[in-house]
Amino acid sequence: MDIISGINNLMWGGPLLILLLGIHIYFTIRTGFVQRKIKKAVKYSVKGDASEGMSAFGTLTTTLAATLGTGNIIGVSTAVYLGGPGGVFWCWVTGLLGMATTYGETLLSCRHRSKDHEGHNVGGVMYVLERGLGKKKLAFFYSFLICLSAFCAGCTTQSNAISETCMDVWGIPKWAAGIAVALPVGLVILQGVKWIEQVCMALVPAMAFLFLGGCVAFILLNASVFPEAVLVMVKSAFNSSAFLGGAVGFSVGRAVRYGVARGLFTNEAGLGTSGIAAASGSDHISPERQGLISMTATFWDTVVMCAITGIVVVMFVLMNERALVDLPAGLLVKGAFDTLPLLGEELIAVATVCFAVATLIGWSYFGQVAADYMGGKSLVRNYQYIYVIMIFAGAVMPMGIVWEITDFINIFILIPSVYALIKCRKSIR
Repeated sequence: MDIISGINNLMWGGPLLILLLGIHIYFTIRTGFVQRKIKKAVKYSVKGDASEGMSAFGTLTTTLAATLGTGNIIGVSTAVYLGGPGGVFWCWVTGLLGMATTYGETLLSCRHRSKDHEGHNVGGVMYVLERGLGKKKLAFFYSFLICLSAFCAGCTTQSNAISETCMDVWGIPKWAAGIAVALPVGLVILQGVKWIEQVCMALVPAMAFLFLGGCVAFILLNASVFPEAVLVMVKSAFNSSAFLGGAVGFSVGRAVRYGVARGLFTNEAGLGTSGIAAASGSDHISPERQGLISMTATFWDTVVMCAITGIVVVMFVLMNERALVDLPAGLLVKGAFDTLPLLGEELIAVATVCFAVATLIGWSYFGQVAADYMGGKSLVRNYQYIYVIMIFAGAVMPMGIVWEITDFINIFILIPSVYALIKCRKSIR
């Protein structure tokens, strides 16, 4: 495990972050700054124009279900804790640039999609590799890794976050929380893609408004600190400075390092997962339009959600000079919500559970598509059963090892995904 941890620190500490950021910048330029079409993209995303396959809104919410997870809460807190307030700015920039990569990988996935054993549209990097580049072995390898990542990042880490929250806030035993989550989520997964779509369409907007409502309430109640927080974030992004009157110092390098890392991790742009959900959409939606729709997922996830969360965290730290000393990295958002006059602790707890449940459902679909690619109907059913079992297992097992394994797996997921993007770059416009 020490070897895996060392590899993770080496690769995610610089090389892969530089690679992904470079890819984001390249496709931003190549697409003529496709981000400027965000208004049109949002309009496309709310249209229910699918006679077959997932609707535009269904593909968007399924993508968001997987990416809007506890990383939006814990990840942003960590960015500020380790990189300072400037980390929020660079997290935001990474999300803005990552929209172009999301557009590109979705475009390719929709152009090269196929049909699964039930006749539904399926796609993703594995189909781009096989149908577009003739790399079937690499496609199989990518699919295998997606299944592994689904069991780790998409499943066990999320159920663990739920059980920890339920234990801390309501005193519910971890095993009981595991069963309470595994049964309904398992039911949704086993019913198939339509149930996954319907649950995501209902759950994602509800949990987003719930969490954003708490953030807005905190900002309004402490409005006098808001201008200072924004100014500090922008200044710290470009200038090494002391924070909290010299109590804590952060360099520009740390702000970039942790801000970019958290931004990349939370929206998954470059890993190819957005294309898996997008390819399930209707054939009546063009690949270009579907690319714009998926681009809004990165916009909502990082450009909006992470930015607002970051503002809340920085405001809270400015109001509580010992916050960075007394609280762990992942609890700064919770600390802010605890200051709300009514149900603050319960609100962040419910939001955390909802985010984690959504990720469980969204990632289950990514793994399902990968399993179907490798072995068809029989493997999909076995995958679903194992996934449900892993939900319970994740609720009661230690998570340190799983996170290290997840980061390690993501290194190898990234390689074929970026390879496909680079080889097919000329077709992305």
